Amino acid sequence: MDPLSWDAPEWHASIDSTNLEALREPRPGRVVVADHQSAGLGRRGRSWTAPPDSSVAVSVVLPAPGPALLGWVPLVTGLAVSQALSRSRYAVPTVLKWPNDVLARDGQEWLKICGVLAHAAVDGGGAPVVVVGAGLNIDQTREELPVPTATSWRLARGGPDGKVAAPLPDGAREQFVTDYLDRLADLMGTLVRDPGTVRTAYRDHCSTIGAPVQVHLPEGGLRTGAAVDVDETGALVVEGDGRRTVHLAGDVVHVRPAV
Repeated sequence: MDPLSWDAPEWHASIDSTNLEALREPRPGRVVVADHQSAGLGRRGRSWTAPPDSSVAVSVVLPAPGPALLGWVPLVTGLAVSQALSRSRYAVPTVLKWPNDVLARDGQEWLKICGVLAHAAVDGGGAPVVVVGAGLNIDQTREELPVPTATSWRLARGGPDGKVAAPLPDGAREQFVTDYLDRLADLMGTLVRDPGTVRTAYRDHCSTIGAPVQVHLPEGGLRTGAAVDVDETGALVVEGDGRRTVHLAGDVVHVRPAV
């Protein structure tokens, strides 16, 4: 895969979905950003909603890496979000939850601040690409969040005492997008050249590894046990009931905090 270079971000005040827009013309390097999505997509056909101007959604088109690395694209995307937030002027502590969530510390809890969604596609020349979107909660108050397991950048900035921070200043979301794209390009390049380095960085930051978990399987059913690894393909390895199972997809619930 050639080194990543980004087109100028296409910034929308509101759009149906940044992933859908990127899929309409999935050329490698395309970047679609929106302050609001009217029909945002979530995993497994769910919707993703936020009040206007309270979040930012970023979708990019990546050349697909080889099949052995394809499962790592959403994981690397979450790692890029986490690194961008931790290096920001308005940094907040973050960890990763397999497979698609970035968690931030909100008071004494780790809550979801960002979700990742990937779609496989082909570009105009028939080459395989991946459209991957990241939706970051920016300025939502507690009342504006859809579920109690979510947080926002503003709330996470309140620190361990859960104080209410001021809204993010002008320019913070634009700087986040710049930082995120830089980190994603660097991590994707490293994934292709030296996958072990990126895999180690992800595992070191993944709060799912070592946690007792319940894995709700896409086809139905439940696996319970301890998450012991993320394997070379990006799948979650769970040990429980005297057996080891490998999961390429699924909704994971941490039975108790892992960090």
